[in-house]
Amino acid sequence: MRLTASLLCLMATGAAVRAEPQAPSLASHGALYLLRMADATGTKAPATAEGMISYHFSADCDFYAQTLRQAIDMQPQEGRRQVSESRVSTYEDGRGQDFRFATNETGSRGEEVEGRAQRSNGALAIALSAPRPQKISTDGAVLFPTQHVARLIEAAERGEKILLARVFDGSADGRKIFNVTAVIGAARNIVDGDPAANAPQLRGLKRWPVSLAYFPESVRDGLPDYTLSYDLYENGVSTNLRLDYGDYALVGALTRIEFPAQAHCRK
Repeated sequence: MRLTASLLCLMATGAAVRAEPQAPSLASHGALYLLRMADATGTKAPATAEGMISYHFSADCDFYAQTLRQAIDMQPQEGRRQVSESRVSTYEDGRGQDFRFATNETGSRGEEVEGRAQRSNGALAIALSAPRPQKISTDGAVLFPTQHVARLIEAAERGEKILLARVFDGSADGRKIFNVTAVIGAARNIVDGDPAANAPQLRGLKRWPVSLAYFPESVRDGLPDYTLSYDLYENGVSTNLRLDYGDYALVGALTRIEFPAQAHCRK
């Protein structure tokens, strides 16, 4: 999720993305997070803000599918109340070769973005079908969202503290590739305080605090577009969200989680 949400290949080394990354075992699940404003600074920050994120992730039959709905109810310091909603759906094949995405936003930035990214012969071809047809090409050393999560978990298991990567997740206008700096903390050994973190499927699992800073690839210096922090479980579940937009930050608590029965796949 960026959570989208959402949500890597080392960017400085030029290393190629592995065709079949040995990803950790990620659990299919549905999660609900309730958002509230944690802090705000400056005149551009809202007076109040609250919302929710509904997230569903499927890891079945050599593919990954994600759907995310985020709704924010915000009261600016001046002016009328603003309500915005975004819906994101993605499909990613297990080999990391094919990624499809669709985003629909309402509110002041209301727009629809739809497209597909395919990896072939060391290159990544991105084809947008909405809001208007457009094609973009770049080298293949870019990770899709689930690859990103898998690399984070692998790095955490190895005790690595920093992971640098280039990421394409189809967010924003569908044309951005982000340079993402991940800072990974030591595994937590304290009880997770989120209301739904006591689910049996999470008991005894390792989790690490992760902070991700998203920088547009075209920007060399400056602040990130946003930062996302959370606790990442070894099965891919996230808790204790914090979305920092600079002027204000939202925190999200996992209030409900469900784990569907595993799909029966043909071999």
